[in-house]
Amino acid sequence: MKIFDGLRPLQTAEFLMMVLLAAAIPLHWFAAQCGEAGLLLCAVLKLVFDQKFHLNKEQLKFKWAYIVFAMTWLVYFVGMIYTDNQSEGWVQVTKKLGFLIFPVIFVFSDMSYMTKDRFRVICYSFVVGCILFFLMNLCYAFYDVIFNNASSARFFDEELMKILPVQHSYMSMYAGFCLMFCFIEIFKNKSRKAKIINVLAYITLVVMIILLSSRAGLIWMVITFIIQWVWLTFVMKKKTIGIVVGCIFIVTVLVSWKAFPQSAERFTLTIMKLTTKNQSDHRLIQFKGYKQVIEENWLLGVGTGDRFDEMTASYSRYKEDIIEKIGPEVAGEIDKYIEKDWYEPWETMRESIMKKAEKYGRDPEMVNSYIIDYMYICYAIDMETNAHNMFIETLISVGVVGVLLLLAYFVIPIVLWIRQRRFDILFFTFLMMVFFNAMFESIFERQLGIIFFCFFNSLMFYMSFISKTEKNIQ
Repeated sequence: MKIFDGLRPLQTAEFLMMVLLAAAIPLHWFAAQCGEAGLLLCAVLKLVFDQKFHLNKEQLKFKWAYIVFAMTWLVYFVGMIYTDNQSEGWVQVTKKLGFLIFPVIFVFSDMSYMTKDRFRVICYSFVVGCILFFLMNLCYAFYDVIFNNASSARFFDEELMKILPVQHSYMSMYAGFCLMFCFIEIFKNKSRKAKIINVLAYITLVVMIILLSSRAGLIWMVITFIIQWVWLTFVMKKKTIGIVVGCIFIVTVLVSWKAFPQSAERFTLTIMKLTTKNQSDHRLIQFKGYKQVIEENWLLGVGTGDRFDEMTASYSRYKEDIIEKIGPEVAGEIDKYIEKDWYEPWETMRESIMKKAEKYGRDPEMVNSYIIDYMYICYAIDMETNAHNMFIETLISVGVVGVLLLLAYFVIPIVLWIRQRRFDILFFTFLMMVFFNAMFESIFERQLGIIFFCFFNSLMFYMSFISKTEKNIQ
């Protein structure tokens, strides 16, 4: 294969490990971890036996950026100094190693062999991994519906992922990145066969995101449609095709809204909760619970290992504050519903609790205003939920310094694009997608998010700012 032409043995091994790592990320976090370890081993062997400890001068010009990226791991390591829960702290330090490993690899391992075509092979491998994961689970869902009398709900949300259970927001994020890559390939790849393959992959990925029903994933898909239309119409200057594609996007959104009511319902329920009196989203209630922790520890955080303990304690304090206001007897009445795993009040439940509140000498309207807060804060305690926001999660753990270092991942490329007057639409979309998802999910609390982000961020940073290879291998 021409893709391997000119590669030395250790370069071939390193490149193959990147391809395998990309495919492994969507399939299983442990497989991705093994790929990460294998890539590090290849890079070390190449540095010692192939490069003879000589480094790529072009990569060294940007070592400052990789040092800033690696410092994200360092602040978690320093946070061990003032953490009480040492065992959990070391778990976090180990989990965050991707923030150190990938910048180190892309500084010390000579990546000058990484052409655009080899980068595309890595991205295609990731697309194959995503679609394979989706089709495996979809076939299993069909099996359950046909042979085990499962309901149609088996095709939606996290019910779809039974073979290897994964939080649906992560898979939607993966699919969102693949959408942009496939779209670019449709219009930039000259091969008709490749265009057809990418169109089919694109359609599959859209269906995948719709069925996964992640709210962040669905919103980002629509944002991706807009970005792709703008890029095609005004950057690529294909205005006629842009009009056609824009119409297809609009029809896709409208048809999906009607054809998949289960997915659409997640939006309508969220809007209803945010606009209806005495209703709210559970993330907003959780913020009330851990707000005190942020106010008291915003500078350095509570420590690498103490985040969960401190948040749980803060949730419990907020729960006690509510009990003091509504009374222990009323709280006991609400607990009877919570014991049945009901964490959201319906109208008849509210009416029953308000009648009991009046019986216990409490203001029914005041009690009504706290029912949803009490139920959601109990949910946060019982389910041991995190902040569902990566920036807040980082702020609580290691303080404002950690947040600034996290933001550097997104700011540095934008500053460099402005200075160099060059722009990478795939890298830009990737960063915006991760930033968007980090607002609604603590995506760096799992290997699923850390390895995905650190690997592709390091790789695309190299391709966007360091790589001088313009020649493609056809």
